[in-house]
Amino acid sequence: MKRKKTSEAVEFKSVYEVLQMDEETDPEGFRPYDAKDLVEDIKVYDFMLNTVNSNLDEYVRNYEKDPSDRLTIEMAYTFKIDVLAGMAKALRPLSAYGRDRIKEVKKCSREYETFVAPLITRITKTHIESFSKVLTPDLKEDVETGKLSALGAVRYRDGDLFAAGAIVYKVERSLVFDGNIGRILWLYVHEDFREQGVADHLMAELLGSMLEHGIDHITINGLTGDGLDQDRLKAYLMSSWMFDLETSMDPNVLIRVGDIKSINKFKDLAKGVKSVSELKDGVNSNGVKNALKRLGRPGYLSNQLLKTDYIDPDLSFYLGTENTITALLLAHKKPSGRIRVEYLSAEDDSFEQMQKLISALFKTVSIQCSEETLLYIPVDSAENAIFIEEIAPVQLGQYILEGLLAPETITDDDFDSKFADSLIEIGDDELEELKSGHGRINKEKE
Repeated sequence: MKRKKTSEAVEFKSVYEVLQMDEETDPEGFRPYDAKDLVEDIKVYDFMLNTVNSNLDEYVRNYEKDPSDRLTIEMAYTFKIDVLAGMAKALRPLSAYGRDRIKEVKKCSREYETFVAPLITRITKTHIESFSKVLTPDLKEDVETGKLSALGAVRYRDGDLFAAGAIVYKVERSLVFDGNIGRILWLYVHEDFREQGVADHLMAELLGSMLEHGIDHITINGLTGDGLDQDRLKAYLMSSWMFDLETSMDPNVLIRVGDIKSINKFKDLAKGVKSVSELKDGVNSNGVKNALKRLGRPGYLSNQLLKTDYIDPDLSFYLGTENTITALLLAHKKPSGRIRVEYLSAEDDSFEQMQKLISALFKTVSIQCSEETLLYIPVDSAENAIFIEEIAPVQLGQYILEGLLAPETITDDDFDSKFADSLIEIGDDELEELKSGHGRINKEKE
């Protein structure tokens, strides 16, 4: 049950290699399992789970006698979680069988937490420093201010709790269909805890929460956070969790300041625009507060995000008077130096006024910032997209991989939770065959 620790990074192969496909192979026609293999694997997983459950009581009793032996009881529970996650992946998380296994992952985690400690915890401002080694400064700030949510994996090492990994996400309304969508912005496991099921545990916990709230569309933002390897994450989700992935465009585009052009054009457009720094009380002035009430304030823009040490008054602009603002742009400079527009709105959705605000921002960053500075701009209309493309060609787009957790199996039937119970009971004469089958699965995973 004890698994080998390694300090080496897990190198995921390309999607085609992982799925044993040639580039000419049609991904739509490819299935990693045939029906016979699928049934055999379910039998193996059930056998493993039954074995784990039968031994777990003994581990619990031993731990109650000697609470100092934290490592053994942790490995017993994390191994059970590995098996449950593997069962969910084998039949896809949206199948009834997969959903039940994901629910059991959460139940297993909570059971362990009641008498030992958390295995998964929600990362909050109070203990975010513990996860500083597995989060970039930008993401750490966004989680700390409540703009993004995060789950952290906690493991035991050298007598102490250790932040083993983190998954950062947000839930928002989809621009494509009527419903909420979950966006995975970051998934990282500390090098000392890779190949130990930490990523699967984080994914299962997050998917469990998503499914509880009726969310079955998940996206991966390929450019959020320095160091996120989009290809590795895509390969992991496709080959391991059976995601069906499509590529689409995030409503934010990423622009390099040095690529901004047509300076004279946006200097003329920016005439009449005032900087928020010119307001008497800075960004918290009554004028801005009233403007947010009139123009519409999104839920994520909390009072904490409106503090003067978060919103940059010199990079934020308005039109109108101090007491009657008709258009407003609020921007923030992240720890990495990237600039992100947090809010952009105008009275009656006036495109001309938003043009002026964007032009004022471009004019300011072209003067104040280096050419390598990256700037996030929301593009929520075709007019905005065309305008931005004219004066600042988007060299880097925040492309996302949009994944629907499909419930289809190779038999096109939705396996329910009774399916495994109806399988032929495992006898002694089949044990060696199952063990060899289990070895095959482990070899394929490696």
